[in-house]
Amino acid sequence: MTQLNARLVSASLAALLMAAGASQVSAQQANQAPATRAAPAMQASEISDKKLEKFADSLGEIMEIRQDFTAKLEKTGDPSEAQQLQQQANEKMMNTVVENDLSIEEYNAINQAVQNDPKLRDKVVAMVQN
Repeated sequence: MTQLNARLVSASLAALLMAAGASQVSAQQANQAPATRAAPAMQASEISDKKLEKFADSLGEIMEIRQDFTAKLEKTGDPSEAQQLQQQANEKMMNTVVENDLSIEEYNAINQAVQNDPKLRDKVVAMVQN
């Protein structure tokens, strides 16, 4: 990847992190509204490199899931099918977080810290690119 392309990808990923709230994952059950539990505040100094790597791994996979399901959602005109697809995507994203050995609460707390700390966000962007 050229240096210019790497910068563009980095800038795009940083913008996506900010715009998408770093893909916050909300626990939800069938036919219920998403949980609105706020993630406890977490400082960058409280996040180990290992946890940050797990977050970055989860984020990369979640971004792929969102891209895949967004394409599917764009193809359907059926609101019922769209709701089912959204539920499947959410379940898949939650499973991704758990498979990367994080709780949903940990993921969301790290996400909040990443949103509030540009240096931490840059570190995550670099991890996702690798």
